[in-house]
Amino acid sequence: MEKVDVLIGPPKAIGGNRGFIEGDFFGYWSELDICRKIDGYSSVGFSAPFEATRKEFRETFRPFTFKPLQVLIDLEAIFTGTLVHPQPDVEPDSKSVAVTAYSLPAVFEDCDAPPAGLKEYTGFDLRQICEALAGHFGIKVAFQADAGAPFKKIKVDPDKKIQAFLEELTKQRNVVISDTAAGELLIWQSVATGSPVCHFEQGTAPLGKVEVQFEPREYFSEMTGFAKKTRKKKPASATVKNPWLSEPFRPHTFKLDDCDRGDAQEATEAKMARMFANMATYVIPDIPSWRDPKGKLWAPNTTITLRAPDAMCYRKTELLVRQVDLHQDKEEGGETATLSCCLPGAFSGKMPTELPWLD
Repeated sequence: MEKVDVLIGPPKAIGGNRGFIEGDFFGYWSELDICRKIDGYSSVGFSAPFEATRKEFRETFRPFTFKPLQVLIDLEAIFTGTLVHPQPDVEPDSKSVAVTAYSLPAVFEDCDAPPAGLKEYTGFDLRQICEALAGHFGIKVAFQADAGAPFKKIKVDPDKKIQAFLEELTKQRNVVISDTAAGELLIWQSVATGSPVCHFEQGTAPLGKVEVQFEPREYFSEMTGFAKKTRKKKPASATVKNPWLSEPFRPHTFKLDDCDRGDAQEATEAKMARMFANMATYVIPDIPSWRDPKGKLWAPNTTITLRAPDAMCYRKTELLVRQVDLHQDKEEGGETATLSCCLPGAFSGKMPTELPWLD
């Protein structure tokens, strides 16, 4: 099994030696789960015994203290975040606590911009806006994509979460939001195809089970986005056709409230591409290792190839790893990885060149 360590620190403990937080190792956990995503924030959950008579247990899991928490694999950080929810579970013959933590920038899903951030960002590009808002929380930004053209004028609404605001902007620039192992806000695109880390073949190890989920009611033949209108000009619009569905006619229209007129085409193309990310999900559960055949940890924003005819993946198809779930059970002595995959290109504004269910 992988050597996994959990560090839990006092408030303001971020920034210790070698990238570690200034905290204490907590080794009493029994089961641990790590979730990493290409288009979302990482999270960690674990269960542990809880001894209320011991001061260190009371202090470690004191509710509403939002303590820094870090997970290391072989003494390298894979997760840096905040202990959000310690949930006690009291049974007649056992006392335990279930702990949930999320990455540092996941605070943007909870919080609105502070008063100092409620302003118009005129002529700012996406990187500058992210850095301005994240700076209020002491969170760094890792930008691994083109920032795109500056926005003419963008204003943060007081009643909108920071995450919702940033997601609207990133969708217009064909990028997605995630986090780094160090707890930075990560802005990136999905990788190009051509370098899969593993091939999975039905009936051949390590592939055991394949779960597939289709969302046909969220699949459209065309999309039209309407940019905001100005005093002198009518709202601009852009229509993008689905190259894989001409009949029947299934249109979808939507507003691009924070989109400039010149960005309507790119923003509509991005939304069409993301439709393909949600239309089909292939899940490969219970892989008996946290590492791919090359010895690297399974990670989102990589690709694999899959051929599983009984799951309607009739041809060898390259898929994007959208989410990775790692599970370890110290008591049972086992660990598994689960990969959730989608069609490639969906998070870089590109539509797929093949569909796995076509012969």
